[in-house]
Amino acid sequence: MLIIFNYVIDILLIGYSLYFLLFVLLGFKTKKNTEFKKPDSNFAVIIPAHNEEKVIGKLINNLNNLDYPKDLYDIYVIADNCEDNTAAKAEKHEAEVLIRFNKNEKGKGYALRYAFKNLGFLEGSSEYDAVAVFDADNLVKENFLKAMNTRLLDGEKIIQAYVDSKNPSDNWVTATFSMMFWINDRFNLLSRYNVGLSSVLMGTGMCISEKSLKRIGWNTVTLTEDLEYSIQALLKDTKTTFARETKIFDEKPISFYASCKQRLRWGRGQLSVLIRYIPKMLTDGVKEMSVVKIDSAMRLIQQPYLMFYFIVTILRLTFPASFSSPLLNFLVSNIRTLGFVMPIMPYLIPSAVYFLDGISFNSYKYVIFFPLFMYSWVLILYYALFTLNNKNWLPTKHIISISRDDLKRNLN
Repeated sequence: MLIIFNYVIDILLIGYSLYFLLFVLLGFKTKKNTEFKKPDSNFAVIIPAHNEEKVIGKLINNLNNLDYPKDLYDIYVIADNCEDNTAAKAEKHEAEVLIRFNKNEKGKGYALRYAFKNLGFLEGSSEYDAVAVFDADNLVKENFLKAMNTRLLDGEKIIQAYVDSKNPSDNWVTATFSMMFWINDRFNLLSRYNVGLSSVLMGTGMCISEKSLKRIGWNTVTLTEDLEYSIQALLKDTKTTFARETKIFDEKPISFYASCKQRLRWGRGQLSVLIRYIPKMLTDGVKEMSVVKIDSAMRLIQQPYLMFYFIVTILRLTFPASFSSPLLNFLVSNIRTLGFVMPIMPYLIPSAVYFLDGISFNSYKYVIFFPLFMYSWVLILYYALFTLNNKNWLPTKHIISISRDDLKRNLN
């Protein structure tokens, strides 16, 4: 009986690993950027902000200097349950401010719903063709709205930009956190976009058309409103696409504790989205014979896969006689290169991203810590699972206040 059990486990683990590696291979292809089209779309640029007085000014200055006609976009800051001078700072830098106080509904998802409703995106009429959303700590590549305008005119409706890092070289935590995002950009978002599957929103650097918000609404309830909205949209047959030609720069947590706190919120949100949506996504995918929806369901089980893999590894190390790996042992003994490639795979994937995307190697010295960072994810996911009912929003404090020009110098 144990032999059959071990074979089944191997099939599940090896099968999903091969599925993941397929998208790594698909991510090696980079689609050529299209020529930017004449500016035509009107944008509402929205920044949800909770106690962000230290960083909000630099982002607004950056947004006021985008390479896009100023009369075709307006900047809104949602001062959400703020206890500092975020609203005053935003007004000083010539942004329009929406002030929101609601102690019962905390978090970005609620703040965005408030803004979308007030700006006519959910009901009535809006003067804008689309909304662009950024976190308060971000900096933005100057061609962002040009790229989104082109995508919208090409018929795309929900678009995610490349998410880069403001501070990848600060220490091993910011470096490995940045590597995780770079890998996601290329081997999750880009690879799926390359073959016509659906990417997902990342919470910032995202653009949603007015028509999509009208049709799909904004009814997110989990701690990962970005992922949830992409799933809701796909269930209504609207894919999320990926715009590699533009990017935003995000501040990564400097301390390991802060990174764990942020990932705990994501873990709870991702597991909640899985529980809430995977049955319908799988059912619809099979009924409609939709590869896009089936792939989306497969992607949602990535976190449970990591958790399952961790448990199996512990069992096989603790009880090797009972919980062996017959298929893996067979493959390694017959394909000798596997025995060499498998241990270094956690280093090969981030290394490939550095070469493919031309990323500065200033942070590469920390790649040795990447497996440790990813294994810590598994422990966080288990804690998230056992505290799933804790819906408290855990804000991330941002302290790196640098301009777009400063960032350009730092990354060169």
